Amino acid sequence: MIYWKADFAVWTNKEAELNSNELARKIVEIIEEKQAAEIVLLDVSEQTSIATYFVLGTVNNERQANSIRDDLWQQLQIEEKMRPLNVHDLRQEGGGWLLADYGDVILHLFTEETRHHYDLEGLWSDAQVVLKIL
Repeated sequence: MIYWKADFAVWTNKEAELNSNELARKIVEIIEEKQAAEIVLLDVSEQTSIATYFVLGTVNNERQANSIRDDLWQQLQIEEKMRPLNVHDLRQEGGGWLLADYGDVILHLFTEETRHHYDLEGLWSDAQVVLKIL
């Protein structure tokens, strides 16, 4: 399912970086409130042009991931007028991984087994760790 932000604009100035940082921290705050574990915020801006930040977190099950997805949807849409550009949840394409693409910030929520299998921290090991909550 694809969602588009109605007033999406291309950000090209320094203010956009601050917005990306605030968005990433807001996402971290929301998933922490919903009991996601092993939360890591990576700055991948030097490694790729697809995003500035990756937020990684571990969930216990599909129900928890869906609850986090719904909370993100409500809080970011209501408070920030933002919707994800794309969402793939745990039931799609193999399961165990929820991906929510907010443009400069991409959220990855995994079940523990799936997180270890794909090892994004290892894959993006050159990225700067901005925040880690265990």
